[in-house]
Amino acid sequence: MFKSLNIPKPVRILLYAGLIFILLFNLLLLFAIDDTPLLKMHQGLNRDDIQRAKQILHLTPEERDQIKTIVLNQKDINIAVNYLLNHFFENTVQIQVGEQIIFAQIAVFVPKTIWGQYLDFSFKLLQTDTGVKIKSFKIGEISVPDPAANYLIPAIAHTTPLRKYWQLADNYVKDIRFTPDGLQISYLGSMVQAAKQLAIQKHREYPNLHLYQQQINDIVSQHDPAWRLSLMELLQPLFSSAYQRSTDDNAIQENRAVIIAVGSYIYKHELRRYLPLGLVYSKEYQVFAYKRIDIPQHFIASALLAAVDASLLSEQLAVDKELGDAEQGSGFSFIDLTADRAGTRFGQLAIASPKQARELQRQLSEAKDYTAIIPNIQGLPEQMDEPTFNSRFGNTGSQPYRDMIAEIDKRIADLPLYQAR
Repeated sequence: MFKSLNIPKPVRILLYAGLIFILLFNLLLLFAIDDTPLLKMHQGLNRDDIQRAKQILHLTPEERDQIKTIVLNQKDINIAVNYLLNHFFENTVQIQVGEQIIFAQIAVFVPKTIWGQYLDFSFKLLQTDTGVKIKSFKIGEISVPDPAANYLIPAIAHTTPLRKYWQLADNYVKDIRFTPDGLQISYLGSMVQAAKQLAIQKHREYPNLHLYQQQINDIVSQHDPAWRLSLMELLQPLFSSAYQRSTDDNAIQENRAVIIAVGSYIYKHELRRYLPLGLVYSKEYQVFAYKRIDIPQHFIASALLAAVDASLLSEQLAVDKELGDAEQGSGFSFIDLTADRAGTRFGQLAIASPKQARELQRQLSEAKDYTAIIPNIQGLPEQMDEPTFNSRFGNTGSQPYRDMIAEIDKRIADLPLYQAR
């Protein structure tokens, strides 16, 4: 083909090599990526999971300088791995524990391609006299030889954002043993505090956070107390500032800073316990949307979790809260769930890519009110106690419930902001 075009031989060789590489690369993706994950996508944590995590991480002052041993059961391991990986990409994990062996399957959501949008991994971990070894590592349908997997996986962990967690384990974990009940880990107690510092480190990476907080201070100090403080009165000027201040290189970082700043105001003392924010606002008004204070709270909490932590976690915590309200309190509310899902979508869009981060800044800087980010809530059921919810919807897997979620998602998707690409 290239010969007939009188292309020099060295160039033809390069072109042929390029074509072969493209062909092999496409074949690789064909076997590695699939339209559907092998695993059901993870649904997040519930209250029992959170309480279990707190119990595992509880540390007395005397234990900080001592070696502490815990046993993580199969569910604990699944939760921990899923939560860690969700800081980097949407995934679902299934880990099975046997005697002297752990079998892991991980499905990662990737940007949609012609080959599919899920990348599946599976491997076994075996305990040997010399440590833990990887066996039977597969990417989709592609098998990786054991020697290559045992070399590549640590190398990848050392050269990606996971390296901080790898180094944490290297420094503090003293022994790991497989047991019939799970994974026995012995570690220096001070690891818990080091892990907490690592978890909040990302919030210190926003040098302009204090500027957005000060801007909120200026806004609320000039607000007329006779009027409700709207959610968009905070978001619009802050994103306008972010739009002026940002470049493609830092737009995502600035969007996170804005969401953290607004979250710090709406949640006030509750959020300040978890983030190193420190600013005392001159005026502290309730923030409203659709004449309600719960909608901005749900929206910004989910946006914060989606933009700074795990989006799947934020969605499930939202459902868990509403089911809890059905058992006791204000009752299950699809209106609150709408705010949760809109907030999650907003947070995802804010960090999806530099281009989308900048586009969100532009649109928010021109937005008139909160209807640009939270859809119409008219007609959505709320204040349902447990018997009422069960009689109308059964459970969160029922067709009536799925239909209601589909209606909510359609209302969100119809807003121009969420159609931006």
